Amino acid sequence: MGAASDRIGTLLTFDFTDFDWRDALRGALVTATITSIPVVQGDLRTAIPLSIGAVFAAVAEAGQPFGKRWRTMLGTTAALMLAGYLGSLLSSAALLAIVATAPVAFACGLLGALGKRAAVGGLLALVIFSIYAGIPVPMVDAAPTAALLGLGGLIQTLVTVAMGIARGQHRDPLPKEDAATTPLLTKLNNPIFLTHAIRLAIVMTLATAISENFAIPHPYWLPMSVAWMSKPDHDGTIDRVLHRLVGTVVGLLATAAIVFAVQPDDTGFLVLSLAGAAIAIAFIWANYAVAVAGVTIWVVSLFGMVGDPVVTTVDIRLLATVAAAVLVIAAVWLVPGLHQRQRQ
Repeated sequence: MGAASDRIGTLLTFDFTDFDWRDALRGALVTATITSIPVVQGDLRTAIPLSIGAVFAAVAEAGQPFGKRWRTMLGTTAALMLAGYLGSLLSSAALLAIVATAPVAFACGLLGALGKRAAVGGLLALVIFSIYAGIPVPMVDAAPTAALLGLGGLIQTLVTVAMGIARGQHRDPLPKEDAATTPLLTKLNNPIFLTHAIRLAIVMTLATAISENFAIPHPYWLPMSVAWMSKPDHDGTIDRVLHRLVGTVVGLLATAAIVFAVQPDDTGFLVLSLAGAAIAIAFIWANYAVAVAGVTIWVVSLFGMVGDPVVTTVDIRLLATVAAAVLVIAAVWLVPGLHQRQRQ
């Protein structure tokens, strides 16, 4: 009972160590600006990768010292471009998408061995691959998708650097790091992350196969949820699953209620998506459940803008989220070497 209470308590725990409202506001305003341009021009499908690139670049760098931000943002943007390109390329070839999921998921999971920010970059890249491999509505081709993702991330990076210089953050000393550096191969040979990568490859492939073979509406939602929930260790994964479930429920119900009450047009969906993006950027390191609620509002509203139904698909999305939780928790117990109680 005590462990369960502790897990539920994490839903109400906020860590504002890396929180900066100005960074969250900047991320949202940049996303609003670059997303609004194609919306005003009537090119709604172009707005989606631009928004994703801008939001995910902002999420990846949130809370970092100035000197490390641009590296993290550019590295994440490059990973998003590659993942978006592969996902788009395979979106009309279900069998190839299923086969490709395993190596993509393995590589993204193994990135966590390089550090906390690399783990986030790998997660975001895997989410992008899942979305574009199972996208519910026609999108632009693979190369333009990658270019638009990169443009969104690059603009967010440039504005972040400019704002940091204006605030004098470039004068702040970087935190001291250990003089000894671990060789890259030694880091990647970490058994915890190797096992996590193997587990992630198995579960993501299974989730993608289920989505593609059973004609599940919104086939990206199940593998995407698996990606968001998975962590290298047992306790971290259980907490992540709980936060994902609660955040998704809150985000879906809030979005459906607003759409049902207001019946927004394209501009309304854009505003709603930007509100969700701001919440995600602000709370990604402070409270994961709140950030997930923001991500859910953002993603559902983005696709709602291009005609994907919202109110009538709440039940399907909730069921897919629960199914993802079952798959992830089962993998924690069934894949050897994952019964590790330490947090990563």
